[in-house]
Amino acid sequence: MPVELATLASFILESCDQVYMVDQFGTDPSVLFDAGDHYLQGVPLSQLLNNEEVKSTDCFILFAISYMSHGELLNSVREIKTIFPTVPIAVLENSQAVTGYSIQRVASSFINAGVDALICGEPYYNWEKIKIFLSNSCKGKAPSNLLTVHSDPVPVRSIVKGWKYPIPAWHLFNLEGYWRLPYSHGPKTRRFLPVLTSRGCPYPCDFCVVPETNNRQWCGNSPADVVEEIITLRDRYGILDFQVEDLNPTIQHQRWEEICELLISKQAGIRFYFVSGTKAETLHIDKIPLYARAGCRYLSISPESGSKELMQIIGKKFNYRHGIDLVKTCRSYGIRTQACFLVGHPNEHEHDFKRSRDYLIKMVHSGLDEVAIFMIAPFAGSKLYSRNEILLHNHNALPSFSPRGRVDYETYERRRKALIRTFFIEKLKSGFDLWAQGVRALWGIPQTKMENLPRRIAYIYWGITRLKISQLRAHNL
Repeated sequence: MPVELATLASFILESCDQVYMVDQFGTDPSVLFDAGDHYLQGVPLSQLLNNEEVKSTDCFILFAISYMSHGELLNSVREIKTIFPTVPIAVLENSQAVTGYSIQRVASSFINAGVDALICGEPYYNWEKIKIFLSNSCKGKAPSNLLTVHSDPVPVRSIVKGWKYPIPAWHLFNLEGYWRLPYSHGPKTRRFLPVLTSRGCPYPCDFCVVPETNNRQWCGNSPADVVEEIITLRDRYGILDFQVEDLNPTIQHQRWEEICELLISKQAGIRFYFVSGTKAETLHIDKIPLYARAGCRYLSISPESGSKELMQIIGKKFNYRHGIDLVKTCRSYGIRTQACFLVGHPNEHEHDFKRSRDYLIKMVHSGLDEVAIFMIAPFAGSKLYSRNEILLHNHNALPSFSPRGRVDYETYERRRKALIRTFFIEKLKSGFDLWAQGVRALWGIPQTKMENLPRRIAYIYWGITRLKISQLRAHNL
């Protein structure tokens, strides 16, 4: 769910300006249409532009939610520019997600499509300047965090410490559209909302876009503000499940420990899930009981690789002993765990892969509930992208963590499948866990992300089937 867009919308409303939200996906995610080598999910943009609120707008702000959607975002820009040629178009960078990208690195494609300004990083601290610039048809000197055809090509991204972010304006979105889906980013519950309790990440991982989109800055919301937002959303929408979407929420471990204590003392009665991962070493083993009492039900961590040598090249340290102890302790307190591994780093060799496999086996035997294996892709803004260290044979292939356009895709896909097989084999050896996960998946009561998968696949394939049937009927007519 586009939590950053909902936050900006709330901020604009608090500034006494009007906002009209066009959410293609959330309006009706059951709609699918064929886009060639992939399918698009949601209502076509053309169906949402023909109303008075859109026709009277002073500016369009499009959200660059993921690198995978970059091509479709350009198509949306062209469509809007054709219908509203004189209305400024700005694009907001999704700086708080590893699936995002540095829009600075692909600025020319945006400008050529008709974008007037790119908002890089946080827009809040100088929003009035941005608003004035956009209302003046992007004439004059651009604010330092904006890119235009005439501006400095290097934007200034800033995170202001101590800033109080507004509660996201979820009333502008069709939440029922998201809730009706049989899946979500985290383990799917009937009703849920994402929360951002901090901004940025201080680590320099070379495969990741975040060091550029956040300048290795990190800032956490105060515990009181976090709990106030959670309780407000609980009461406003009847939500008991919150997916923590921070890039690295527990950098200051005392902050989240205080959040837990406040949730307990206020009898919040909610559950929360660290779905985007956090630095394992910032979670103290003796505090896991506190997290569990406060409502923590899911924790994702990222060993990335079992090879210390490769991790040194990546620019990230990982305490392997602590990772094992963390998984064991979470297991004993009813917190499900996920470990994320990477394959496909340009400096990865067979011995690095074997060390990842060996460490994965140790984690499974310690109680790990699920694994996610990502193939490194050249996302715009990462150091690997800037250094052109990943070769592509198809630059038009859809960018994702399954980068089929990579020259060596087949090699790393075999490694990924081998790690997945290892997980399932070792899991089967460990008892009845895997069978229980299968039952929960079929009944639609997942406690891990992978338990979302069967119903998600069924949902998407049913949508594709309906699309094919409608196409056949249209053809016969």
